Amino acid sequence: MKSIQSWALLVLTLFALTLIAAEPDVGPAGSVNNLMQTVVTPATNTIWGIEDPQTDEEWQVFIDAAAQLIDVSRQIKNGGTGPNDSAWAEDPEWQRFADQLIESGIEIQAAARVRDLDTLMDVSNEKMYPPCEECHLQFHPGMQ
Repeated sequence: MKSIQSWALLVLTLFALTLIAAEPDVGPAGSVNNLMQTVVTPATNTIWGIEDPQTDEEWQVFIDAAAQLIDVSRQIKNGGTGPNDSAWAEDPEWQRFADQLIESGIEIQAAARVRDLDTLMDVSNEKMYPPCEECHLQFHPGMQ
């Protein structure tokens, strides 16, 4: 009886794994350029535009902007539907730039949570800005 149960469990497990493997890998819903214009630019502009937040709501704006930057950076690691997006996503430098944005977003979010304006500004200028600039120079010259 135990061997029949074990055999049935094995068959069900293999069937489930087959279904999971058959699901398509879902990438970004559009082009990297679209994600940059609609998510990255507004999020980074919000972060770079910080003045002197005082209330929980004002700090939450920066926590949310950092979360958007983290999420979209994870998405663009996989490329998108644009003509160059797949090739870019295969480039190790692209991956490095996306990872740097993820890391800076995490640090910005942490700084905003503890209301550390100096750290938030330092990270946004010293860690978030360089990969943006370098990536534009390498992958989208003329877009500064």
